Amino acid sequence: MRSLAAAAAAVAAALLLSSCAGLAADGPVAENSPSAEVAAEAAAGPESVDPLTTCRSFYVGGKLSISKRIKRWGSEVAYPATAENTVELTTIHDRLGGQISDAEPGPAMLLKSVQKPFGVSLDGGSADPADVVEATEVVERMCVDAGYRP
Repeated sequence: MRSLAAAAAAVAAALLLSSCAGLAADGPVAENSPSAEVAAEAAAGPESVDPLTTCRSFYVGGKLSISKRIKRWGSEVAYPATAENTVELTTIHDRLGGQISDAEPGPAMLLKSVQKPFGVSLDGGSADPADVVEATEVVERMCVDAGYRP
């Protein structure tokens, strides 16, 4: 994700520099010209995915879906991560992080509340597994409201 953002920033900078170079030779670039539109889109960064797409990403994947992994490993946040569960807790934490970076602000906030206890455990602390269950139920309600049936 970060390399994609860096690439988008590089493209935006290149477009900006090329449009500035074009100003000196050709005059101002029209506001609705293709190069101005491309530069504006590149500067805005990647688009957020809608809540329905966020829900699909959360639930799709069978036993390897984020949802199933959370149900299986959510109780492990009660203790600091161990050698036996670090891979699974990290997988859940990182996959949620990927979804958070792509989601709209509302769904991203809900996913962060699911992700937080996993981060606490990975950082050597302990969190309440009930927080994982509660946050996951809120995500499920959001998904049902968005038209997804888990």
